[in-house]
Amino acid sequence: MLHISPTALCRHPLALALAIVVGIVLVFWHSSTATARDGALLVDPRQQTTPKPKKAETRKAPPAAQPATTTRKNATTPRRATRKPTRRKARARVPSETAPSGNPPAGETRFVADEVIVRYRLAAAQPAMDALVRRLNLRHIEGRTFALAGITVHRYAIIDGSPVTTVIAALEADATVVYAQPNYLYELAQAAAAASGGPQYALAKMAIDAAQAVTTGKDVPVAVIDSAIDVTHPELEAASVETADVTGNMPEPHQHGSTIAALIAAHGTLRGIAPDVKMLGIVAFDVDADTGAVNSSSWRVAAAIDHAHRWGARLVNMSFAGPQDPLIARSVAGMGRRGMIAVAAAGNAGPDAPPLYPAAYAGVIAVTATDRDDAVFVRANRGDYVALAAPGVEILGIAPGGRYVVSSGTSLAAAQISGLAALLLGRAKQLTATELLDALTTSAHDLGDPGVDPVYGAGLPDAGSAISRFGS
Repeated sequence: MLHISPTALCRHPLALALAIVVGIVLVFWHSSTATARDGALLVDPRQQTTPKPKKAETRKAPPAAQPATTTRKNATTPRRATRKPTRRKARARVPSETAPSGNPPAGETRFVADEVIVRYRLAAAQPAMDALVRRLNLRHIEGRTFALAGITVHRYAIIDGSPVTTVIAALEADATVVYAQPNYLYELAQAAAAASGGPQYALAKMAIDAAQAVTTGKDVPVAVIDSAIDVTHPELEAASVETADVTGNMPEPHQHGSTIAALIAAHGTLRGIAPDVKMLGIVAFDVDADTGAVNSSSWRVAAAIDHAHRWGARLVNMSFAGPQDPLIARSVAGMGRRGMIAVAAAGNAGPDAPPLYPAAYAGVIAVTATDRDDAVFVRANRGDYVALAAPGVEILGIAPGGRYVVSSGTSLAAAQISGLAALLLGRAKQLTATELLDALTTSAHDLGDPGVDPVYGAGLPDAGSAISRFGS
């Protein structure tokens, strides 16, 4: 740094002035340097363009390892690494692998004498099943999964003449078998034709006119499991009736099935209770070539119930009766789970006979028969399973060839109740079986002993009153 002594400055005025100027410059330089070091702006902020700050550099975490995927050209939605949580599908019902013995009770003979039905365990090995069949001298006829029963079973012929009960006992003793049973026989619940008849007194007895003023059961899907229907009969020509056959024999039209169909849906001289239903007649009964009897079997009835379900039946009429049957019991339970309503004949075995089925199964509406004076049909079964009564004595029906017949039986009474149930479903399509039965029983005229009894059930339903529960 330049040094000038004070004495020299005093002697030379010019030097003094120069020293003053240099001092001022030094003071300003020092001040500006110190401010810059403290971070103050050295330029006018109005003239400064603030540079955009750099984005902070971030590193993405490496993606988790994913299975290799193939992207297809024009795919609308590529597969994503993560998926939205989805509700798990309900697991299919797995049938229980335990069951009571299927051997018939002592004295029961209503079954095919040389056939058995067998249910195997799901884990049963084919060689073990084949060995069992050979050992017992059986011949496989057919196997089938019955959807409503929820099981797969096989039907065998007994080729050495062994008794059915003996074969069932041997089958159930084998580790591959859940249970075995006879192929039970069912009969149509209708008596021989009566000598005299009359007009359709059932219409007035059940106040059908009042109900039909509100609904005729239009398009309610009703299945009739029975003998073959004569769809060409004048009473049914205008009705909506389809047919299906589960016997494999394509039987000729028969009086019983034809009359049941007419009581529900006739459009001619007779008036059906629900004439505008959509009906499916399922042929499960055929004439036995040896005995002349019209009957069916466990196998055919279960197949008919499955067919009714596939077709979309809401209501199923079963005007037949037989023994307690494990396969049909499961099928009937399956109907209830799927919202199908079953109506069945109580049976014509007499007042002292044991219960008949399918009417006596839980959830089935069992119907007994009455005459024009409200007396019970003399051959009708009785029991706590009887739910309702309906006209079934000396009822005018139809037969193939354009003929008319008069007959009696709980079969006919069941058809009357099926027609009335179809009217209710035509008015309130979402009715459950419980709601429908409640509407019929609460509207019924009490017959016999006060209250529900084993002879008449809740009594004779009033169609007009039952329909009125669901609006005018």
